[in-house]
Amino acid sequence: MRTRLTQADEPHLIIRSLAVNYTAGGRGDVHSHPWPQFLYASKGAIRAEVNNKSWIIPPRRGLWVPAKAPHRLDRSANLQLRTLYVRPNLVPARAKPLAVNVSGLLHEAIMRVCALTCLDDREATDRHLGAIILHEMEQVTSPTITLTFPRDARARKLAGLFLEPETVDIPLEALCTDCGLSRRTAERVFERETGVAPGQWRRFAALSQSLVNIAGGMKIEHAALAAGYQSRSAFSDAFAKTFGFPPGRAR
Repeated sequence: MRTRLTQADEPHLIIRSLAVNYTAGGRGDVHSHPWPQFLYASKGAIRAEVNNKSWIIPPRRGLWVPAKAPHRLDRSANLQLRTLYVRPNLVPARAKPLAVNVSGLLHEAIMRVCALTCLDDREATDRHLGAIILHEMEQVTSPTITLTFPRDARARKLAGLFLEPETVDIPLEALCTDCGLSRRTAERVFERETGVAPGQWRRFAALSQSLVNIAGGMKIEHAALAAGYQSRSAFSDAFAKTFGFPPGRAR
């Protein structure tokens, strides 16, 4: 760990870091940062709401969050969150969120920066490590696992209900009614503003939460039930088709 920084050190920082462990899952408040950040869970998983999308960050993937972009995190249990904040002039083109696969090299580099707390451009080793991190992030962009939120206020409320675990067994029509929508109107609005029907959006939301739950240590059988599946095999098939890997790899 570096010695305590002073104001005179600020202009020389390449990358800052923050390492926080969360035993219990939970939801943070909406916030933003002056520097772009890279979110990475060395253990557990994150669901991040950024730019009207919900981004699912499973193990071995990370997410770029642009500078000053409001965002909120849903955290899994047993989360080991490792965050890098990069000096803005080093990544001027990254104005949008970007999902990134985290290679073994990038993982070790992130862990090293978190142990140091920051990288200083006056240190040759720090400059080299910073260059490696930025290069690795450029090479390994990942397919995104996202949900787009509808902008219509009633449909946005409905999407919010889909994300609540206790609503998984409530019929779609009843949830639509609670939001002042008919099912037909909900389908029209979701198709127009998110590209998928509300039923599809709801299933993806439930499976996304199951990924977060499994990454946090929940048994697959329990995650399947929480997502509304009575059969583990049906759940595993749906999970693999959605994310491209079986539930066991979410740990």
